[in-house]
Amino acid sequence: MNESVPETGGTAPLTSNLKMVRLLEEIAKTSAPFGVSEMARRVGGSRSMVHRQLVTLVAAGWLSTDSQGSYSLTFSPVRLGQAALRHASVDQRIAEELTRLAGELGEGTSLGSLDGDSVTIVGRGLPPRNVHVSLEHGQRFGIAGSALGSVLASYLPDDDLDRLRRAGVPVPTPNERAKVRSEGYAMLVDDEFDPIEIVAVPVGRTPGRVRFALSAHWPRGRTKPDHVISSLEAGARAIEDLTEQSAGILLA
Repeated sequence: MNESVPETGGTAPLTSNLKMVRLLEEIAKTSAPFGVSEMARRVGGSRSMVHRQLVTLVAAGWLSTDSQGSYSLTFSPVRLGQAALRHASVDQRIAEELTRLAGELGEGTSLGSLDGDSVTIVGRGLPPRNVHVSLEHGQRFGIAGSALGSVLASYLPDDDLDRLRRAGVPVPTPNERAKVRSEGYAMLVDDEFDPIEIVAVPVGRTPGRVRFALSAHWPRGRTKPDHVISSLEAGARAIEDLTEQSAGILLA
């Protein structure tokens, strides 16, 4: 990076950190695992320096690497993305959409994201009437056996799925994932306490780029699933638009 860098408050920024940020910006544009040489070409840096940067990101938990020497983003940056949404005031708009959707359905809604080997609830919406609340904001649970986890895992790249399997994390089977992608949703009944029906849809449909899934739940038999799925899909499109707007604000 040869361009001049403005000082802030009389203090010069660290050039090495700026180069790392530039590298992360290029990584964010990828949609598949990448190698050192490819990334060095993208950022215009030496192969040895970029390799050290990538190794540093692996050590920090932001990247993973496979036996072929290819690198992939982990889900650690999701936390930073969530903070970016808050700083851009988009999380409030997403919360409003979740609440609006819950009011339309008369049932609770949840927004989930993968965080390492678990699903984390990052947003909740409750209707005006009292409903059974089975998920709380910040709650974490396993990927397999959950509607949100099934959707999120179904749009993961194969390398990420392989990494989870190697770590002993249960994930949906290939047939289960194919079914979710074909139908566009996952549905299950939770019989742990009172039978609860749960439906989840992806926020976006591009494999490797689905970071959130949206769900609704209700006592079994109270609501027609077809109506819920239609409303959830519309809500997912609205939330996808909000996150894309946030990305535009942050990159402007």
